[in-house]
Amino acid sequence: MSKFDTSLKDIKLKDLVFVILYGVVISILLGIALGFLDNFIRSFTNFSFSILMFFFSAQYIGNTVRKQYIKPHIVYTVITGIFLVLQAVIIYGLPLVYTLAQALGDITIVFNLGMYLQYALLLITSIFTSFDFNYILMLLIIAVGTYVGVSKTY
Repeated sequence: MSKFDTSLKDIKLKDLVFVILYGVVISILLGIALGFLDNFIRSFTNFSFSILMFFFSAQYIGNTVRKQYIKPHIVYTVITGIFLVLQAVIIYGLPLVYTLAQALGDITIVFNLGMYLQYALLLITSIFTSFDFNYILMLLIIAVGTYVGVSKTY
């Protein structure tokens, strides 16, 4: 027997709305805040704490989303996983997007989710076009961090 309820009739609309709301708002805003913090730390040192920040924020989001419903459902877990991947892309891609925003003189580019989706597409295509261990490691870290966060939702 599975831990998850897979029947679509058991999805509560109120729970679904709050899972989506908390997933979107917390993952995007926390991703941007942690990306800026990592970019600030990276400007003083040559070390990035984005891995640790993503793991801790994934656990926080998983626990917060879990508090929004009484009975776990597979749809809630999948939605949380999607938003955790989006948060990881924002955290890892913000230094590049912020540099572009500074070069163009338009800081609102940082809040454009299309830029982060283009970064994710660039990351995925670069894995298939040329082998780079850093990209493979980044995808592995995103996968493990997403699993850690999603495991907190059930």
